[in-house]
Amino acid sequence: MDDCTNTRVQKRAPLHFMVDGLQVWVSYLDENENGPFGVDINWMEDRYAVSPLEHITDDGGYSFSQVENSILLNGEGVHKRRVALETDPEKLSRLQSIWIEYQKKLGETVFSV
Repeated sequence: MDDCTNTRVQKRAPLHFMVDGLQVWVSYLDENENGPFGVDINWMEDRYAVSPLEHITDDGGYSFSQVENSILLNGEGVHKRRVALETDPEKLSRLQSIWIEYQKKLGETVFSV
């Protein structure tokens, strides 16, 4: 998967919460004129981690893509690049737990139990 997004995306409705005692940051990503892009999930892999892992889902939590970021020059924002579909069973399990907690925080019906 090499899905580069050259359009600027804006984070909307950010939430910060804990899952299994670890910090999580989740926000909607919107393209400026094209509407929803996906949900951005930044999460700490363990209590000793110094920087979060980042994944995007654009199908309601059924799959998660690993993300790399690059800061664009001249204040043009951040370039997000999906580098691979996440396949690690432990990470997928943690991402599903995060997705379930996120649905609860939004007051939505939880489908991923």
